[in-house]
Amino acid sequence: MALTDVRWRTLPVIDAAGSDLAIGQAIGETLRDGLLEVAEAHRGGVVASIGWDTAMRIAGELMPYAEASLPHCMDELRGMTAGSGVPLDTLFSMNAWQETRFLAGRDAASPNPDDDDGCTSLAVDGDVTANGHVLLGHNEDAGTIRHALPYVVRARPDGRPAFVGFAYSGLLLYQGVNDRGIGSVGNALYFRDIRPGTPKLLAYRDVLDATFLEDAIRRTRKPERANGNNHLLANAEGDIYDVEVSDGDSALMAAEGDILAHANNVLDERMQALEWGDLLNSQMRQQRVKKLLERGRGGLTVDGIFDILSDHSNFPKSVCKHADPLHNPDVMTVASVVVDVTGGEIHVRAGYPCEAETTTVRLAG
Repeated sequence: MALTDVRWRTLPVIDAAGSDLAIGQAIGETLRDGLLEVAEAHRGGVVASIGWDTAMRIAGELMPYAEASLPHCMDELRGMTAGSGVPLDTLFSMNAWQETRFLAGRDAASPNPDDDDGCTSLAVDGDVTANGHVLLGHNEDAGTIRHALPYVVRARPDGRPAFVGFAYSGLLLYQGVNDRGIGSVGNALYFRDIRPGTPKLLAYRDVLDATFLEDAIRRTRKPERANGNNHLLANAEGDIYDVEVSDGDSALMAAEGDILAHANNVLDERMQALEWGDLLNSQMRQQRVKKLLERGRGGLTVDGIFDILSDHSNFPKSVCKHADPLHNPDVMTVASVVVDVTGGEIHVRAGYPCEAETTTVRLAG
């Protein structure tokens, strides 16, 4: 499976079951050629930025935290190593790239953080959708170091909830829904209190093990975390919560008026004291999505959510972010996801949502 373009003609859907090792191995085997190419692209980008030895040293510092806090996530990565041939330290480095570069100091003092962990997320209650379903939406914006390899995993882990989730490039940032009616999306935040700990992407996988909404929220706020992030969570009953998490603090917000839009700027006033970076673009995306959700109130559908995620106001630095040699030289929207929490399914457009076809994957496949 060679990578030639992020806009896949056919989006891989991987069915896996059993132990975490078995699930990871199924993913690794299915995506072997693509993951090898992603790993090579990651290595090249790391060498050109902070250096491979520095990245491996930091990954070595972070890995024991992940082993202690989320061993099942590490087992899934080990399975991916067994299936793909990509070394475990490389896969872990890919999943800990934001923490690695921040801890290395390349971005921690910069007023303009790299935009490769950007993204835009939204949630709507059934009261404002056309069919009464609770929906989550997400645009995944990624930098060239990621070298996007999008796919969907439909998994039935031993002893834990089954889930269907979107992921890419061997990362554990599953955006999806599980069989207990817990939906999850999220995006990057930039906080100054980062420290060695468990990488944030592993929390996405852990959230989909939750058996009820409070359980999901608590999984985002584990004290072993290294880095901040935003988690937008919902259940099938229509309760929607957003959790802004830094290394040592967090804020919980409920949806106002049955909708919630979030990008990469912190919304909680108290948490804003820890924030850094030039986040004007994020603020504009968040306000644009909120405006479009309000405009569609009462008739929102899956296609309507994709229309919002395809919006080109402020192009090319729009909600649907296009590669541009001047304004977006290293980042673009690599995929768009709508999670139907009520219906137990996800809808994915690999590539720009304004162009790509929709693949629908049901939890009960």
